[in-house]
Amino acid sequence: MSKIPEEILSKLADAEQAGINMKSPKAVVTHMLAQGEKESILFFYKPGTIDFDFDKYDYAVKEMRQRKN
Repeated sequence: MSKIPEEILSKLADAEQAGINMKSPKAVVTHMLAQGEKESILFFYKPGTIDFDFDKYDYAVKEMRQRKN
């Protein structure tokens, strides 16, 4: 899978720090919307579609957690 941009990893870390349930993409997206992060959310959608890419989301969360350690 492609490299996840640092900005996206930072936004995910912020959500986790805020106590957001990272197992729920909906909760993370809602949190990011509340923070005004529309562009960051679009990263998780499949190009040219309205389908959320759960694999990309799971990979990004995993990468974010690995970098924290």
